[in-house]
Amino acid sequence: MNRKGFTLIEVLFSIAALGIICAVLLKLFLLAGNTNDRAADIQDAQVAVASTAETLAGAETLEDGLASLGLVPAGNCPAGQYRLIRDGFTVVVTVSEESGDYPGTLYSLSIDAEQDGKKLAGIKTAKYDGGRTDD
Repeated sequence: MNRKGFTLIEVLFSIAALGIICAVLLKLFLLAGNTNDRAADIQDAQVAVASTAETLAGAETLEDGLASLGLVPAGNCPAGQYRLIRDGFTVVVTVSEESGDYPGTLYSLSIDAEQDGKKLAGIKTAKYDGGRTDD
């Protein structure tokens, strides 16, 4: 007798193999989506850090830059650590005064963007503040 077709075992084996392949592909798609979301968060954090750095660098004095970000220095020296929320990230601005033999003051700036306690982006730069010459 000549029978054509598949046995029940062959059909079940094929369905199981197809299920395993689909599960692996689904896991890869989910991983790709998570990676894409993470990359978008990092890019947005880089923009938040860069715009904060540009605001500070473009100001006439460091105090003016901090004020334009809504940050108020404690005392008469802007050195210290400041936190602000920008574009959904906690932006941490750390200002330290650098010593040197020149007029004015050189400040070292470290600007980091954090989300859920994790650092996503950062910039280290400096700002020279020659002081105001208001007459």
